[in-house]
Amino acid sequence: MLGWVLSDQYQRDIQAGREKGAVRAELVAEWVSNVFMVNEYTLVGISHLLGAPGQSLFSLSNDIARRIETFLATRRDSVPILEELGLVDTHGRVILSSSSLHSAGYDISDLPFFKAFAQDSRRDQLVSPLVWSVQDQRHYIIHLHRLRGLEGHTEGFSVAWIDPVVFHDTLKGLGRAPGENITLLDNQMQLIAHHPESADSLNASTLGVSLHRSFTPAFIESKEQPTSLRMASPFDGKDKLYWLQQVNGLPFIVVVGEDLQGLLSNWLQRLWVLVSIALLLALLGGLVLRHYMGRLSLEETLSQRMAEREQARHRARTRAARLQALVSSIQDMVFVFDQAGRFTYVHAAAQERLALDPEAALGQHYRDVLPRSVADRFAEVSARVRHTETSEEFEYSLRIGRETRAFHSVVSPLKDAANAFSGVLAVVRDVTQAKANEAQLRIAATAFETHLGMMVTDVHGNILKVNSTFTRVTGYHQDEVMGRNPRMLSSGHHDKDFYRKLWQGVVKNGSWQGEIWNRRKNGEVFPEWLTISAVHNAKGALTNYVATLSDITERKAAEQEIHQLAFYDTLTGLANRRLLQERLSHVVQSSCPPKKSCAALLFIDLDNFKQVNDTLGPYAGDQLLQHIARELDQVLDDNDTLARLGGDEFAVLAHNLGSTLENGGALAERLALKLLAVLQRPISLGSESLTITGSIGITLVCGSNATKNEVLQQADMALFQAKEAGRNTLRFFDTEMQLRLQNRARLEADLRKALPNNELVLYYQAQVNAAGIPTGYEALLRWIHPVRGMVSPGEFIPLAEENRLIIEIGAWVLETACHQLVVWADNPATAKLTVAVNISPVQFHEPDFVERVMQILERTGASPQRLKLELTEGLLVEAQQQAREKMLRLKQTGLSFSLDDFGTGYSSLAYLTQLPLDQLKIDQYFVRHLLDDLANAVIVESTIGLAHSLGLEVIAEGVETEAQRVWLTEHHCHVFQGYLFARPLPVEAL
Repeated sequence: MLGWVLSDQYQRDIQAGREKGAVRAELVAEWVSNVFMVNEYTLVGISHLLGAPGQSLFSLSNDIARRIETFLATRRDSVPILEELGLVDTHGRVILSSSSLHSAGYDISDLPFFKAFAQDSRRDQLVSPLVWSVQDQRHYIIHLHRLRGLEGHTEGFSVAWIDPVVFHDTLKGLGRAPGENITLLDNQMQLIAHHPESADSLNASTLGVSLHRSFTPAFIESKEQPTSLRMASPFDGKDKLYWLQQVNGLPFIVVVGEDLQGLLSNWLQRLWVLVSIALLLALLGGLVLRHYMGRLSLEETLSQRMAEREQARHRARTRAARLQALVSSIQDMVFVFDQAGRFTYVHAAAQERLALDPEAALGQHYRDVLPRSVADRFAEVSARVRHTETSEEFEYSLRIGRETRAFHSVVSPLKDAANAFSGVLAVVRDVTQAKANEAQLRIAATAFETHLGMMVTDVHGNILKVNSTFTRVTGYHQDEVMGRNPRMLSSGHHDKDFYRKLWQGVVKNGSWQGEIWNRRKNGEVFPEWLTISAVHNAKGALTNYVATLSDITERKAAEQEIHQLAFYDTLTGLANRRLLQERLSHVVQSSCPPKKSCAALLFIDLDNFKQVNDTLGPYAGDQLLQHIARELDQVLDDNDTLARLGGDEFAVLAHNLGSTLENGGALAERLALKLLAVLQRPISLGSESLTITGSIGITLVCGSNATKNEVLQQADMALFQAKEAGRNTLRFFDTEMQLRLQNRARLEADLRKALPNNELVLYYQAQVNAAGIPTGYEALLRWIHPVRGMVSPGEFIPLAEENRLIIEIGAWVLETACHQLVVWADNPATAKLTVAVNISPVQFHEPDFVERVMQILERTGASPQRLKLELTEGLLVEAQQQAREKMLRLKQTGLSFSLDDFGTGYSSLAYLTQLPLDQLKIDQYFVRHLLDDLANAVIVESTIGLAHSLGLEVIAEGVETEAQRVWLTEHHCHVFQGYLFARPLPVEAL
């Protein structure tokens, strides 16, 4: 009997230890899982900050990159567990980071898990075990999220570096029972955190210590199956009971251990007590036997009294029958004990709840029937009841069959007719189910006080109970909402149809969840995530509704911020290019046959905005853009989209322009004219007042099969045509313009190959004196196309300047001309000839222009005194001070400067007197018409006089007739260039 009691108690103590460990492990595992869920929300949110969907990480604009870096730093500071956030490309190199610790270029590809994850496109995220960074000489946990493009291809990864020390600090904050410890490992059995720490721990606080054991591979392969085991602690060597549980979906293991000595302390105490009692019972057995022999000697005396007692027994039977009828109606168990502790009466409505045979127990001492632990408790209680003459309660447990059941006993004193103590009455109730219900209530109460707000109502929707989180979220306390309907929280944002569908979902599915706007006690309206569940009893009848709610104000604000950054221009608040393209895609789809709903895309470019920006400064330029955005928006309908594409470019996507091309075109033109009129209104910026114009390109989306990109290209082509037409105008897209731009694109592609393919050559046109003797030559660039033949310089040179190919081509022209000077220098007949080379404004404004010229002179050995650089007026006026400084540096080498096309641009006597010029070149237009147009003659005569007054040589370009030469000579111009003397020729033909 004693062995059974000890074995049963031992098993129950061990099982209680396992259950306690399982609860603690589940709590820690849930916390770890929630940590990485928060991290995942952060990493997913980063992808929304990228520019156009699917945009490569290598092509992020500086603006978007700065926004992402700011967002990364903000999110890192707001999430304590994050060490750093960043973006990496598909090769593992950091592109952007929240700090300088892992700045751009930092490489994580050597981490053992990275390459496998990068190649497995089926997985969107990965959490690493504890890893050692050789570069940083420290441990990290890495959390990666895949960033996908439009086609689903991997564009890169958002990454979080997590300091594992945070887990250790959090475990230290957890409460724990004496002898209990909590450990967090990764799936390589490396130590991440351990609590508590002690002075004799074997490096318990050292990250990465291996705690691998022979059984760990099988446990890890079992995935999520928890287990328990007994083993010596690797930290203090004590025998412990461990519970191991893997964190769902993460490479971590939670281990909760409890000291066996502490766990079994009560069992060891019972062992010693029961051994002592066994010895005592042996001693008492002899005394009982002696007492029994004494009773035999009294048998004869007792028989004499039998007759007398028979009559009394009859009366007692009658009373007992009545008492039995009364007791039988009681559902509790009833036990009566005499003064010596022997059973004198046993009653149980349900015999299966008894751990003894009622008939066999009568007359036996309770210590002979009850387990030792229960008997000891009953002895203590009985003694106090006898002493105090008052009832007393106590609880105990008994194993009946295969289960352990809990009982509650009320022990009361019994007295005889003389009011003397005659025994005790014990009324016992089986409270097993009540205990289970109580435990469930405690669990429910604990769960009720969760981080989510909770509210319980009856079937009519009247509030019965709320938790503290509900109070924190709404501002209402329990006593303020009891008995009231949740309608008191209604914000008014939702109509009756919304609530009707909500309750339909609850009735049909048993629950509903979704986003809803409610009102706090202070009147503030806020968004919350609400879940409503119906609760039914065992018979299926509806008893309650339970609602859980969480305040998602911060999440909504973050989503709005991400959306604003991703789809709207930060300066004007207008839609950006990405949002415009998204809406254009919908328009293109809705405008395709057979729907044929017309729309129009208008591209708007501000004329001469750069000049305003340079003159008044960038702050004024920003104010101008904001003002124009407001003015344009007032002209548009609510359904139209106004977007800023960048710089001074705007776009309008107009809807509902009729169903025919004619109607659509007329309405689009009317809208464009309104926009042009708005742009021409005077604008005040501080003390400055100005007027600006714009150019508008229009393309219609009306029943065609054009794609989104084709529509964008068409609007861009139309804008180009509007600007070509003189600006402050509008143009519709046409196929002829498309053909011209396509030809221009092909010409640009061919031009990029012209220099490497030796298709560019220099022609030279003589510059002669009054006697007709050449004094020098102007080097003129020619392109001999392999298919088109000779391409006009007026066609390809502006194109080269636009795409900056002129920098490389201009350097080649200058170096080729210098080589020719060297060749002529070896011949006495040509040694004094000069060469004039045209310099493009794009080429001249390069920061290293002066150095490149000097390097070419040094490399070729050409004489600077024989080299003349021809500059245009516009080049000198745009940045006069910088131009003067560059010209003076080059003048020091000995070369000279000629002002080309004088009189066609921004002629100003002021800059002519300040710049170190050597020659003025009269434009061929004036020379060609000087004999038949008096105004042109006056301009040429004035130019010659101006040049002489400034001490400059003057040369007339485009002299084609003898009469022109004679007139120029008579007016003191003695240097000429034109077809009268020579056409441009290759050097071999000179």
